[in-house]
Amino acid sequence: MATNTHRFGRCRCRAVTLTEVAVTLGSVVAASSLLLPATSEMRRQSKEVQCVGNLGRIAEAATIHATTDRHEHAIPVHPLTGLGIGTVGEYEWGGKSGIGEPQVVDPSSSKWGTQQGRGPASRALNRILYGKTFPDYLDNPGANNVNWINDTRLEIDAYRCPSDYGYAGHHYAAWRDSGLTSYDHYGNSYVASGSWIGVPGGNCVLMSNSPFLRPLSRVPNPANTLLFMENPGRFAYRRNYGIDDCSSISSGPLGNDVETITNGWHGRPWTHQVAFADGHAGPVRMTGHQHPQPRIGRYPNLNGNPTTWNTWHCVIIRGLGWQIDTLPAPPVRTNIHCSSSGTVVDTLN
Repeated sequence: MATNTHRFGRCRCRAVTLTEVAVTLGSVVAASSLLLPATSEMRRQSKEVQCVGNLGRIAEAATIHATTDRHEHAIPVHPLTGLGIGTVGEYEWGGKSGIGEPQVVDPSSSKWGTQQGRGPASRALNRILYGKTFPDYLDNPGANNVNWINDTRLEIDAYRCPSDYGYAGHHYAAWRDSGLTSYDHYGNSYVASGSWIGVPGGNCVLMSNSPFLRPLSRVPNPANTLLFMENPGRFAYRRNYGIDDCSSISSGPLGNDVETITNGWHGRPWTHQVAFADGHAGPVRMTGHQHPQPRIGRYPNLNGNPTTWNTWHCVIIRGLGWQIDTLPAPPVRTNIHCSSSGTVVDTLN
């Protein structure tokens, strides 16, 4: 009979040396160091794609709004636009209640919040994007202001860029000093594209030189004209503004860092995600104000005054593949007094 012999307790295993352990660990570390940058880049790209998607949805909702609005405004005009310095309506077209710049100690008293009439129920694109009307708690704060507070905690993701980490260079000092994300400060990571002009005087009113406060059909180049952008890009064109003989805002509410780099939220200096008046979205590069070339051949006549390129060049705000101004279309007169903007962006003499 055949028998099987088993030898228990005997192992011909070779011991692993410290050198081999060190080599193995070194290989793992090296592989990790190669994978981490790739993973980080994938996260960055994913957030960027989501941000562009948000802006695309917002632009689509804006074009729907233009078809139903009696003034054909793609950017909704908030009922409080122009009532108060620095509240010209660039943020209140969509989003939640902000907590930046509270009027008293309580953050729910923010001038961007429900208590001040700028809560989510008053922001017109919310209804189009989400298909519902948010409850209006303006006159119903609830016990201990719970309703106003809850409006500041809403997760309305279409208006929040996933890379929104807050102030990123040359913008209002109030935002910089708050330390908040744009979404929490203003209730919105994105800003409407606005530029206006005015002739100084006691009856100075703003005239829109951009898609803001302008019928969508009167935007001459919608595929290039910005409707909305990431908030850091709002004043990116202001670099070199004074060098180009334009009135430079380099102090006061915008702080004194006009010449600093304006970083995009997605890791590329001067590059910002935007939405265009024709409904598409994508990145553009804004590196400060430059004399646009070629010079536009025709400029509107304002109040009977002869106008030249030297008069208009400060409100020609554009770069490769993008523009904020709507020249050569004439400016659209509004009923908003110039003092509401805090400063008239440019004056034509």
